[in-house]
Amino acid sequence: MLIMLVILVLLVAICVLPAVWAWHDDLAALRRKAAAGSGEQPEGAPPAPPETLEGVLTAQLATGEITRGQYQRAMEKVAAREDERHPLAVPPEQGAAGV
Repeated sequence: MLIMLVILVLLVAICVLPAVWAWHDDLAALRRKAAAGSGEQPEGAPPAPPETLEGVLTAQLATGEITRGQYQRAMEKVAAREDERHPLAVPPEQGAAGV
């Protein structure tokens, strides 16, 4: 009889615990949202504009304002400009023994 009671308690716990955890997660999410303030956009609001040139180019490509070729050429120019501004400094190669 005791084993049947233990099995019944385990089955009830298995059924109830996911609901309790989901409720706890929802409550935690509401607390995080309240702590973050009103930084979120309303549902109907348009997304924020991109902050980088790469983001602007990607948005233009996605909306069809520029073609794939125009995007690739623009990204080549961005990469070349980045290479001029911040060249890659490769350390000198050392011998096999590290000498």
